[in-house]
Amino acid sequence: MRDIQPLVAPRSIAVIGASTNPNKSGGVLFSNLVGGNFKGTLYPINPGSPEVMGKKAYARLSDVPEAVDLVYIVLPSQQMEAAMQQCVDAKARAACIITAGFSEAGPAGRAAQDKLRETARRAGILLAGPNTIGMVNTDCGMMGSFVNFPRWEKGGISLFTQTGIFTGAVMRQIMDSKVQRLPISKSIDVGNKIDVDEVDFLDFASGDAGTDVIGLYIESIRNPEAFLQKAKALRGTKPIVLLKPGRTAEGKKASACHTGSLPSENAAIDEAILESGILRTEDEDDFVNTLRALAMLPKAKGKRVGIATTSGALGVIAADLVADHNLELATYDELTISRMATIFPEWLTPSNPFDFWIGIDVKGSKEAHHVGLHAVFADPNVDLVLCTLLAPPNADFPEMGDLLRTLRRQYDKPFALVAYGSAAARWTEEVEGARIPVYSTVRTGVRALAMVARAIS
Repeated sequence: MRDIQPLVAPRSIAVIGASTNPNKSGGVLFSNLVGGNFKGTLYPINPGSPEVMGKKAYARLSDVPEAVDLVYIVLPSQQMEAAMQQCVDAKARAACIITAGFSEAGPAGRAAQDKLRETARRAGILLAGPNTIGMVNTDCGMMGSFVNFPRWEKGGISLFTQTGIFTGAVMRQIMDSKVQRLPISKSIDVGNKIDVDEVDFLDFASGDAGTDVIGLYIESIRNPEAFLQKAKALRGTKPIVLLKPGRTAEGKKASACHTGSLPSENAAIDEAILESGILRTEDEDDFVNTLRALAMLPKAKGKRVGIATTSGALGVIAADLVADHNLELATYDELTISRMATIFPEWLTPSNPFDFWIGIDVKGSKEAHHVGLHAVFADPNVDLVLCTLLAPPNADFPEMGDLLRTLRRQYDKPFALVAYGSAAARWTEEVEGARIPVYSTVRTGVRALAMVARAIS
């Protein structure tokens, strides 16, 4: 097992190519490190300037008064060999190569990348990249991305990826949102994955106190046997969510152009991935939705679902999806049925899905929601709750946010909310911070709950 802390949780950072121009990648990345309040020491390497953004600059890495943990290299590819030699001469422990134009660019680029790897390996230097946007670790204040993040939601998710979208534009969109931000402590983009790989990261994350959920976007698995063995060891403690594209011939070809990943046969490891307890997702939306549920919700005690709805159609759709995802519709006990019946006319018998829209006419919106939702959550036969609620004006009431917060706190059951209507946005805002995942469709809500249930199996 390798100690990759100097790469992902460094105590000192140097940036070769730190620029005084705030619009260049080297300037943006160094500015983000400064603005992120990195807990260690920062060293800009810039032979043309005595200072970069208030920090004393050095002409060469060897001029820095200590052997640094991590070096970001933001230089053109033709200068990369000399920059790597600087890292060797200065006894740096790790380097992150931001620059593109290596294995993803063809045989010549792959040869150049291999040469960098061998140079680093002989010197014992950990490597990430090339072709990466950078790395983030909020635990040590490392905002090492050349995309600016005015806001970042800290939390128990740790990401290891071969894509810049999770330290770049997609993550910026998620973090800029007023609601439903992903709570992330680390987002490590290794690009072409020249050296440090998914097994190294799982070793690190397994002992990291700031990691509760692990997310992986990888286009190749370097050592499937070691990877699956490590995943099995983490089963039941730290869920692993995997997004691994390249299922088709066209996808494999695109992956080679993106990160230089060599073609691989998914069929050979698909079953083993499933058996190891890894939660495999289909696309970036499924990946983010699953991470959100696992980070926000408690562990499930089983797979019996109680559906509370104010739409008969959404209830039927949900029932189908529950079966599709190998979940079960809970059978409500007699006490639950009697509670539900108090908001129903005498001729109607409650069932699962529990559609209590008629209760709004019988008892009013506030009482119908209070009685109906508490009944479903309290039922001892219910392990997971799906709420598919309509939010037009006649179903809305001022205390809806308080009710949802109370349900989440009082019952501590995995709970997904799907809401449609004019008040849906307000309800979502009112539950912010209450660890309630809100989904845009019944399908995504059921899928998220299914992943929570699978995480315990």
